[in-house]
Amino acid sequence: MKRIVFPFIYGLHHLYHSAMIAMELSLLDPNVEVICLSCNKEHTDALNKIKAFYPQSKATIIQLKQPFRYKFLNFKKKSYPSVNAMVKIAKNYLKEADCIVTTSHGTPKMLKKNNITKPMLIYQYHGCGDREYGFDPGFKQFDFMLLPGKYHQKRLIEENIIAKEKTIIVGWPKFDYSLKINPEGNKLFDNDNPVILYTPHWEPKLTSFNKYSEFLLNYFKNNKNYNFIFAPHILIKHWKTHYGYRTDFSDYLSDNIIIDFGSDFSTDGTYLNNSDLYIGDVSSMVYEFIAFKQRPCLFLNAHNVAWKENVDYRFWDYGPVVESEEEFELKFTESLSDEKFIDIQKSRIKEYFDISDTISSKRASKAILSVLNL
Repeated sequence: MKRIVFPFIYGLHHLYHSAMIAMELSLLDPNVEVICLSCNKEHTDALNKIKAFYPQSKATIIQLKQPFRYKFLNFKKKSYPSVNAMVKIAKNYLKEADCIVTTSHGTPKMLKKNNITKPMLIYQYHGCGDREYGFDPGFKQFDFMLLPGKYHQKRLIEENIIAKEKTIIVGWPKFDYSLKINPEGNKLFDNDNPVILYTPHWEPKLTSFNKYSEFLLNYFKNNKNYNFIFAPHILIKHWKTHYGYRTDFSDYLSDNIIIDFGSDFSTDGTYLNNSDLYIGDVSSMVYEFIAFKQRPCLFLNAHNVAWKENVDYRFWDYGPVVESEEEFELKFTESLSDEKFIDIQKSRIKEYFDISDTISSKRASKAILSVLNL
């Protein structure tokens, strides 16, 4: 019996990238024990919701003990416990695993720090963009990587990060949530006006959150012919005390505005699937937005980045780039009408996602079994 452990000890946005793989794995081979380690009730609820759609799944969901500082103190109001603390609590499960499937770059370092060296380490991408972050030299520490498509495989090899034989293209398992669990989507507003989604990144040096949040909320509060979903990256709330982020925008709530700092809808793809235009900065979620249906995008250059001809900003070719508040309305209108951006999206998207008739989580499961020689 081989034990495969999925440590769901990171933000909720990680969970939807690999939870379906865990469920599929337990169906494919009776000689595999699949354990899902959850860091809090929110993660456990999400895992149980997903498992309910796999009635034959034998995957075990274990909610780990909460660290004292998180359970009773948590002065910083973090949305999940310290990863370092959770690895210590989960140490026995991780140590006895034959394989650990993770979505975090930092897992090898964290395991080594805790003298966990036996398990094979497999990385499942949780972001599919162009930025340098997705091509981390630290990936060399993984035994295998599950990749979304040819673009990532080619760049990882060209940048001498990992050998081709240690990569397997499986598509994008997160999409299986929409295909299997939530195929009919959700109607989010009581009208049929266009839905605009804004998902700023969380890192202070990259995000447009501080510069553009109030501006955009004011704009759409005064333009009720559009619906606006204000859904910052879940880590904005998690790190709000550390970075001084404002998270109370309740005075902007209205019939045409949703404000969400971390619900399931903001992490499981619901907002992406039910929006007509994407506004972002450096988040790779734009690729999930255009994967099946190419749609208007708009990007906010909040830090005066020299982005043209920069491979890390290749995705800013998919819509107009706003350099100041003064040009927002003009660029917003342009994004809705200029078809050239849609054409660029169509010409590139297949490089990023290898989608086939077999759902990605099943392809990933088969890849893991092949790596383990099962």
